[in-house]
Amino acid sequence: MMKTLFLNPPSYEGFDGGAGSRYQAKREVRSFWYPTWLAQVAALIPDSKLIDAPARGLSLEQILPLAKDFQLAILYVSAPTFASDIQVAEAL
Repeated sequence: MMKTLFLNPPSYEGFDGGAGSRYQAKREVRSFWYPTWLAQVAALIPDSKLIDAPARGLSLEQILPLAKDFQLAILYVSAPTFASDIQVAEAL
């Protein structure tokens, strides 16, 4: 079976949250929804890993070394950050 990375991609500066919780304005309190869709599937796949980049404050540059050992990447994307998410997918 392929080593699979499940990735909630990094958010861009000034945007609050990650996919599934991407709001159109900054809020006073920084909070994130769990990437449950990724977590549920990742729990069923042997040798998989879940990275929640927005919650961990990870940038694309920090994600790339973590992703290099995986043969397949599943990204959780959303409409407000689609352009940024595509850049992450292309870099992987």
